[in-house]
Amino acid sequence: MESENRYFSAILRLVVAMGLLHLFMALYLDLTPDEGYYWELSRRLDWSYYDHPPMVACIIAFFRLLLGDTHLAIRLPSILTSAIGSLILFQIGREFLGNPRVGFIAAFLFNLTPAGVAIGFITTPDTPLALFWLTGMYSFLKAINSESDFWWALTGISLGFGAMSKYNMIFFVPAVALTVIAFPRYRHLMLARRYWLMVGLAGLGTLPVLYWNHSHDWISFKFQFDHGLKPNARGLFRNLGDFLGGQLGTIGLTLFPVLWFAALKYARATLSRLDEVRFFLVWLALPKMSFFVYTGMKSKVEANWPQIAYLSAMLLVAEWICAGEGARRRNWVIAPSAFPAFLVVIQSLTFIIPLPPNSDISTRLHGWRKMGEVVQRFDADTGYKAVFVGQGAPLATLVGFYGKIPSERLAEIHGGGNFQFWWQNRELPAGSEVVYVDDDKFSEAMNFARFFTASESVKIPVTYAGRHIRNMNFTRLSNLNSNLKFK
Repeated sequence: MESENRYFSAILRLVVAMGLLHLFMALYLDLTPDEGYYWELSRRLDWSYYDHPPMVACIIAFFRLLLGDTHLAIRLPSILTSAIGSLILFQIGREFLGNPRVGFIAAFLFNLTPAGVAIGFITTPDTPLALFWLTGMYSFLKAINSESDFWWALTGISLGFGAMSKYNMIFFVPAVALTVIAFPRYRHLMLARRYWLMVGLAGLGTLPVLYWNHSHDWISFKFQFDHGLKPNARGLFRNLGDFLGGQLGTIGLTLFPVLWFAALKYARATLSRLDEVRFFLVWLALPKMSFFVYTGMKSKVEANWPQIAYLSAMLLVAEWICAGEGARRRNWVIAPSAFPAFLVVIQSLTFIIPLPPNSDISTRLHGWRKMGEVVQRFDADTGYKAVFVGQGAPLATLVGFYGKIPSERLAEIHGGGNFQFWWQNRELPAGSEVVYVDDDKFSEAMNFARFFTASESVKIPVTYAGRHIRNMNFTRLSNLNSNLKFK
């Protein structure tokens, strides 16, 4: 009991300390371009979207009702998810693995990696996915040895809301099915009402996504297949090198291989020992981990795509660490991951490491407020009537957030993605003004200048901590010659 109380106090201290750090970073650092994009989705609520299910937009919209269009409204979901997720991991370790130390170390691993730091204050579709993945983990482990409908219903709700968060939630399903089928004492559950209650609630979560896709020629599924699964021409070694580099850099040089070691080690042992808890945790991790390794050999896999699967594997790693004598395993696994996380925080706040701007992803967290000040000046100069067009959807939506531009006056140059639906068949009347914004990588403003009677460009350098981050170009296109229809 003394040990349990000690680790319970430790997890509370960890949650509070990380929560305060995440809150500070959320308020101090600018939004990432992706966050600006998800904020724009929250201004245009729909059943689903071109590239993602609707949950991230819904939760941002909810917090916007409470807190307005602020950093905190966008990032509070991630702060809360990190805190709740840490407590769930601790509770699974304490309750189902029988060791509060295991739960604490798993929560520590969750927080003290570069990926864990990022998910603690940057809101993406992974934010609700992580929340419902973890609530589903806990509720299913409660459900399989409970005759109550409550835990089965909560598992179903978690699966349904997870399906509304990100398509990756599909990888939760095999772990549930395999656990019920693999253990004879649970097979009768497939005929039980509570099991089908879970299935029904999970299925409800897919309906908004299916309805939207059915109404839009299944374009989101087609996009995801082309974006994430279609082989590219870069070759095996380059694809696999990018994948491994992304995982080692965001999870840790030692933690990433140990996650695989622990998952495979327990996969071999759990079925023969009739250990449903560890069996479930293994098969919640391995299918998704394996899928993205295979995909990473053929195409580019973003670093975050497989990482929700690591949450259950972190519990297995934590148990393996606790089984070792002394602190050797703990230090060997944790330190090489926690130190890069520390560097990520310091670099994002100070730019202390003199990396080239194009190689330093922390530059994505700076300079947008200054851009917004310029956008607001242009907006005032044009009588709050100009349409602002960004070079790419993420930049366009940051223009909207920091420039306080309403959705009806915000567009993306190519009209791709969701903008193709938002601007389809809209028409700008003759005499309109457009302000085109790009980040100096390349500009397409002059391609449209012929439609206007005058154009004027201004280049604004953006700096932070004494370093030049980027240039922002603002091109004012005045007096549209004739009506211009978007197609």
